[in-house]
Amino acid sequence: MAKNRLEHQVQIQLVQEQERSYPEVAFSVPEEAESIEVQYRYEKNDRSVVDLGLRSPDRIIGWSGGARNGFQIGLEKATPGYLAGPIHPGEWAVLLGAYRVPDEGILVEVEITITLKHPHWLKGDLHAHTVHSDGSYTVSEALASCREKGLDFLALTDHNTASQNRFSVAQEETLLLIPGVEMTSYKGHANLLRHPDALTDFRVLTPEAAAKELRQAQEKGALVSLNHPFCPDCPWELGFDVPFDAIEVWNGPWRELNETAVAWWQQRLAEGRRIVAVGGSDTHRDDPFVRHGVPTAHVYVAEETVAAVLDAVRRGAVVLSMGPDDAFITLTADGVGVGDELEAAPGRVDVELLITIRGAQGDRVSLWSNHGLEQEWTVEGGERNLVCRMPADRLFYRVEARRYLLEWDLEVMTCLTNPVYIAQGTVGESV
Repeated sequence: MAKNRLEHQVQIQLVQEQERSYPEVAFSVPEEAESIEVQYRYEKNDRSVVDLGLRSPDRIIGWSGGARNGFQIGLEKATPGYLAGPIHPGEWAVLLGAYRVPDEGILVEVEITITLKHPHWLKGDLHAHTVHSDGSYTVSEALASCREKGLDFLALTDHNTASQNRFSVAQEETLLLIPGVEMTSYKGHANLLRHPDALTDFRVLTPEAAAKELRQAQEKGALVSLNHPFCPDCPWELGFDVPFDAIEVWNGPWRELNETAVAWWQQRLAEGRRIVAVGGSDTHRDDPFVRHGVPTAHVYVAEETVAAVLDAVRRGAVVLSMGPDDAFITLTADGVGVGDELEAAPGRVDVELLITIRGAQGDRVSLWSNHGLEQEWTVEGGERNLVCRMPADRLFYRVEARRYLLEWDLEVMTCLTNPVYIAQGTVGESV
């Protein structure tokens, strides 16, 4: 059993005298719980009917009667019929409704799994459209598409409107819904994420007007991402001195506009700027190439909440991949992960990099720093760890992977990590 999971298995014998009553299966919830999952089994027939529900220390959390074999609740996700929210420590109980109990009784088996908060990767799409602007997906259809692909979150980023965000307050069983809007002007596009009504006026045609609007969005708590800045149809023409938190270097399937964006980003990193790279599918409708989760944004969170997802984006704990189940790479420098900073003491010669690669298919994996391309490897399938010692005097290290597609005669990006930054310490500091 994983250290972050607590599992309980209980058998309870219901007797005929308990019919039309509500026996409880009590269990204790510790501090820092992230989710509770319950499954129950009994021999179902016309004479045996047992309903199901959940009680917290304070109230009834949900009731599904005999319609389900189980449920789950989380901080911001829950099975329909149950309430998401803070999971307070104390005595909880699975509610059993003894609706019909035959003379011989009913043996009910109950399995309870409590998952504690722990750092882990979530994967999702940070840029998608619906019928609330120029997309053809309803919100429900977009959610179904993301569920089918195994995503954990979806940002609703329709053009210049907030109406789609009415759906973001709904508790969805498998997906975190991130409220957002794509500020869409004739001079460029930007996503404003987290606040349900972050945009005041999209008609920004000068850098000054854009700066004012984006600053106001940030003051509301929104995360600002400049979208597809080098798209030939709708580039960002308002300059890069405006307030922003991230830049979309990977928009939809891999193509030239993304190549240009990554090169621009690498140059800014080499100059000493710390800019978070993000990506999103920009899906509008069913399409053979533009699909939810292409690319997938993997974010390293402390808990499964919208705030935790966007906090991870803000600090750069983001890895982009070609799809939810394609190549995925993590990078650490002396144990420090992407988006974070390693403090290097004066005179430090090198650092140990650990590159973990999963799902490569003959990919060309490359290590970059402010000095440019440092090393390359060709990696086949399975999971592989690359360990190397590299100079400590770099500003950052990051990793990308590319794959040659024979049928298209084309090389595409399959994975891209944000940097691990290295800060040079001052005299007197220790490692």
